[in-house]
Amino acid sequence: MRLLSMRLCEHDSNFCYFDGTNLRYLKSERLKKSKHHAYQDLESWKLDLKKVWNIDIESIDEVSIIADAWKYIPDGHKYIHFAEKINYLGLKCPVWQVNHHYAHALSNLHNTSDIDIIIDGYGDWDIAFSIYKEDQLIKVGKLSDYGSLGIEMTELGNRLGIQAGHYTDISGKLMGLQSYGNIEKDFLKLLKNYEIENIKKVFDYNLWIEYKKDELLAKFTVLDWIATVHYAVGNILVKLFSRYASKDSIIHYSGGVAQNVIWNTLLVQHFPKLNILPHCADEGLSIGGMEFLLRKNNIKNYVLENFPFCTEDESTDIVTNEIIEKTAIALSHNKIIAWYQGNGEIGPRALGNRSIIINAADKFAKEKINKIKNRENYRPFGATVLEECKNDIFENLPHNPYMLYVGKTKDKEKYASITHVDGTSRAQTITEKSNKSLYKLMKRFYNKTNIPVVLNTSLNIAGNPIASTTQEAITLFENSDIDVLVIGNEYYEKN
Repeated sequence: MRLLSMRLCEHDSNFCYFDGTNLRYLKSERLKKSKHHAYQDLESWKLDLKKVWNIDIESIDEVSIIADAWKYIPDGHKYIHFAEKINYLGLKCPVWQVNHHYAHALSNLHNTSDIDIIIDGYGDWDIAFSIYKEDQLIKVGKLSDYGSLGIEMTELGNRLGIQAGHYTDISGKLMGLQSYGNIEKDFLKLLKNYEIENIKKVFDYNLWIEYKKDELLAKFTVLDWIATVHYAVGNILVKLFSRYASKDSIIHYSGGVAQNVIWNTLLVQHFPKLNILPHCADEGLSIGGMEFLLRKNNIKNYVLENFPFCTEDESTDIVTNEIIEKTAIALSHNKIIAWYQGNGEIGPRALGNRSIIINAADKFAKEKINKIKNRENYRPFGATVLEECKNDIFENLPHNPYMLYVGKTKDKEKYASITHVDGTSRAQTITEKSNKSLYKLMKRFYNKTNIPVVLNTSLNIAGNPIASTTQEAITLFENSDIDVLVIGNEYYEKN
């Protein structure tokens, strides 16, 4: 049986295809070379799937679609809580419209959970958050009733003048900027009475003006306001989760807000069995839609090979020990390495197959990489650390293969390049099982330098998608200050 799930909408279109044995995944931005790409119609995607997977839509037995209601669904079509058969695609096979948040909940990749919590800007219509238990919807939060945490973060970033190629990137930049402020304890007390249902009020700047008793003073302490509000929201999320889950609950947390590593770190301290996957934002929706089809058709035997390195892009050969040794030497000499291995990782963050890495102890590392990436200086870089050494470098860093939590850096001076102004680092933990080639490289680097951590950022420049072809990696290498490029087992170094 052949099944197809697709997420079509304003941004981040993606597809999941079941060929009868394996699941395959494609995010259209990698194909179109346009970050956050989305199809603007209901037809052009067919040609691309023919190109990538050599499939004709007529050969598909069943389809699910997650699409923005205001853009694609015909007028008068009713709101769907879970999934419902539709006919507006004009296909011969059965087609199911799957609710946006329900698809997030289903994107858990067969991991069991006691509860699914979804928080983003908004999903279908104006639903800003949804909570599912045992495949039943037990709570929804409407934008029109409560406001939206995702939207409030974006609008606040807009107010501050944060620039981004796409509006979905604004809140992530705000997450880095807020760390430059100080938490006002008395103002924090005022916010402690609010919950998720009052989220719009929490972000009300007039509260800050009233607290400061002077509009100009409020203006010139705006970073303190942001820092305090951001901290307060973390506590609000803990209260929300506590309503529906216990400390021992297995929680699947998804939606764009689940990319906030600071809130995630607070949540996992209260809920140790918190599960967040690298496709928690909208790139995971086609996976959720596929899960709906698999369950519906009682298909249990299938494979998503080499997760999370499962993006349909140009793959490579396996790197040999000889090239790993050569690269480790370059890394120990503080060379900037572009590392292109296997298939690309799913999600927005580099997890070691499409990465730019450099010695985290190089005191000029952040300056060097910023020059290549064209990133704002206030934003921190992530890190990758050997799992067995994480406690030597960081305090209280959870097991973190997807770079979704932070830990306090113990030696902030030595590792200044990966340490944010608040003393934390968004650090990925790596094992031989999670990424064999990068682990072997870092192990060799560690043996040479006694440094088990590298600065790790995605293989792209600001505003562009992560490299998905070897030619894109070569072009970036040739037109930047990157010193070494390793593509599979091919090694290139500038003189």
